[in-house]
Amino acid sequence: MKEQRRIEEGKMSKMSIVQQRRPGQGTMGKEMGTGMDRNPPRVVEKKLERTKNKGATEGGIADGVRKKRMIPMSSFEMKALNRYKRYSIDEIEKATDYFSADRKIGEGGYGPVYKCFLDQTAVAIKTLRLDAAQGRSQFQQEIEVLGGMRHPNMVLLLGACPEHGCLVYEYMSNGSLEEQLFPRNKKTPPIILPLPWQLRFRISAEICTALLFLHQTKPKPLVHRDLKPANILLDSNYVSKISDVGLARIVPANNSPTATSTQYHMTSAAGTFCYIDPEYQQTGLLGVKSDVYSLGILLLQVITGKQPMGLTHHVEAAIENDVFEDILDPAVKDWPIQQALQFAQMALQCAELRRKDRPDLGTEVLPLMNKLRAFADDHHLTYDDVTQDVISDRMSEQESQSSMSSTNTENRILISEL
Repeated sequence: MKEQRRIEEGKMSKMSIVQQRRPGQGTMGKEMGTGMDRNPPRVVEKKLERTKNKGATEGGIADGVRKKRMIPMSSFEMKALNRYKRYSIDEIEKATDYFSADRKIGEGGYGPVYKCFLDQTAVAIKTLRLDAAQGRSQFQQEIEVLGGMRHPNMVLLLGACPEHGCLVYEYMSNGSLEEQLFPRNKKTPPIILPLPWQLRFRISAEICTALLFLHQTKPKPLVHRDLKPANILLDSNYVSKISDVGLARIVPANNSPTATSTQYHMTSAAGTFCYIDPEYQQTGLLGVKSDVYSLGILLLQVITGKQPMGLTHHVEAAIENDVFEDILDPAVKDWPIQQALQFAQMALQCAELRRKDRPDLGTEVLPLMNKLRAFADDHHLTYDDVTQDVISDRMSEQESQSSMSSTNTENRILISEL
């Protein structure tokens, strides 16, 4: 009993000494790793307090990012760090005004996206939510894929803060292809002109070029798995770039002359409904032609401006009934019908239900798209050359809608007064 009492008194004495220490005088174990979360140094406490006060609306996001301290990185991520700039969480917080809602420009697959400036350059920062399902694996995949490759039609990864789940990309000022094809109505919408057919042909060829680049990655092909208009971004010159490679998968290469028969069995299908290869969805067999199916649906949207549900059926019916011109996007008034028909027929082949019936991207799809792009170049039309009548029409529509809204408001006031 006496010895046990001496042991307890010794423990109490040690606890008293620890409590008397100042935060900056702890051991190395207390200042780093898990100890930091329990007894943070005063500098970290001040930053956390500043984050909370300055970003009240987005404070939860900022705190959440800070809590993801020292996330372990894979060996590939460590190697990839040499290929892009590494930012600190302090630089990210300062640039985004502590993840202010005013800086938020969208929501990615695993977290919000913010526009800001780093190194005097406009950038888009994707952040990893703590509750994002599969978020960490997709984050690692983006670093591994984009950190090790450069292509004019692949979005450029400028830097990252891996420990806190932040990726820094070049800012694409014209948004996504989806936003261009399907402009959303807002209270004060910007005037988004319809993409001319020349640009649509060029963008389609660029997408095929970038996709083939992924499929020809050495030593093993890469399958994107989530190709859709929302994942095609447009820069200030409307050059298209494939983004969101978080679901991309490396498939084993084979010894055949082409990679079209390469397949890899996945336990569960991933992607976006209406764009997922039906065979991949049913069998779990993933191959480069899984992307070709998604490409076919996307290409049909490019020329029709319609949603993907049942789109192949509608286009096939229009061609069979000799009313193909009616299915084309009415926002474009001068479609070259013969070339658009060639475009649509190739897109329909890409979207065949059976993988073996789909064309080869490198030897069949891309050559046609390059041919159509050359045709578009011969009928060159810059985006600035789009007739001002279109702008006037859009402005008139907005003014008309505004006038109707004002009239309805006045009527409601008069009725309420009665």
